[in-house]
Amino acid sequence: MSKKLFTEEQQQLLRNNPYVYSVTALRLHLTKEFKELFMTAYNSGDSSRAILANYGFDITVIGERRVWSISNHIRTEYQKYGEFHEGYGLRNHKPLSAPPSDQPLTEKEEIRQLRHEIDYLKQEMEFLKKISSIRTTRK
Repeated sequence: MSKKLFTEEQQQLLRNNPYVYSVTALRLHLTKEFKELFMTAYNSGDSSRAILANYGFDITVIGERRVWSISNHIRTEYQKYGEFHEGYGLRNHKPLSAPPSDQPLTEKEEIRQLRHEIDYLKQEMEFLKKISSIRTTRK
């Protein structure tokens, strides 16, 4: 993430762009529609800088580092999930709960689920140890 902060005027300028989902002093959140348009243009050979400029973004406001970062985030999101979502943030992952009864777990899914459960239990144990040590040191 860029360390350059957006001023209030720059934030307002960015909010006027229809492809901006939201903007804060630190972050620029883009719409799903823009990400799809960006990916299409990028795959046809356009540069990240040109794409952003074509869709009304002022490169001097965004900054060179963010231009690269926006491109990287959009491409990574597409490679990882095969689709886009609005804004920026954690994506809701598929729950690791039991699948419908008509489809048994494959070995790979079962191993993944068990590893997740082990990691969760390890974290839980560490948390309980910390709580226990706090209680004993306060006496």
